[in-house]
Amino acid sequence: MPIMHIEVHGLTKKYITLTALRDVNLKVARGESVGLIGSNGAGKTTLLHILMGFIPFGQGVVKILGKPSTHLDAITKGRIGFVAEQPSLLPWATLLDIADLYKHLYSQWNRDALSRFIEEWEIIPDKRMRSVSKGQRRLAELALCFSCQPTILLLDEPFIGLDVVMRLKVLRVMKEMNAQYGTTIFYSSHILSDIEKVADRVIIIREGQICLDEQIGKLKHSVEKTFIDYYGLSREEALLSGE
Repeated sequence: MPIMHIEVHGLTKKYITLTALRDVNLKVARGESVGLIGSNGAGKTTLLHILMGFIPFGQGVVKILGKPSTHLDAITKGRIGFVAEQPSLLPWATLLDIADLYKHLYSQWNRDALSRFIEEWEIIPDKRMRSVSKGQRRLAELALCFSCQPTILLLDEPFIGLDVVMRLKVLRVMKEMNAQYGTTIFYSSHILSDIEKVADRVIIIREGQICLDEQIGKLKHSVEKTFIDYYGLSREEALLSGE
């Protein structure tokens, strides 16, 4: 029986006037690569934040690496690599400053891996985060996350601010981590073509509910066409919406 790295049963998250997630059920096994897609406000970020233990929820069971997401200990957190949709690095710090912090927090920290990303992605390591471009900040976040050599990657719109060339380079590393090291990957992206480049499985979420959970190889159509069908959009509407 496969080991489950993510387990969600009957998850419902309500705000005062909004139900952000409604009876969500999903499992992600060790070594799987799963893409999460949906429109803005569908519940993707809420789900990822609940998995990380950032926000409470009213109903259901949520486990990551076998631990309740609301009670993740330091050792378990050290096995999770997370990149948020919004920039999260300290604005006054440089990449090298933050790396000095990470090496004490993550037991599998790999400085050689960070050096590789700095060189291959042409990251500026000694400038403060507030002084570099949006793309450079995103690359710094990804480089630090990947250099932790996590057991599981949770990525929320990780390609924001990246051009096509850099997206392909990052996707190649994600695929390499999954294939060579068995890293479990659960990530969201509005760029539907990027889902097919790494993910084995796709989950479509709409209005807080999962409406599709399927292996990509078993889809009748492409991820883009499948998404369009479930959201009732024309291809032109999907492109205009940024999906």
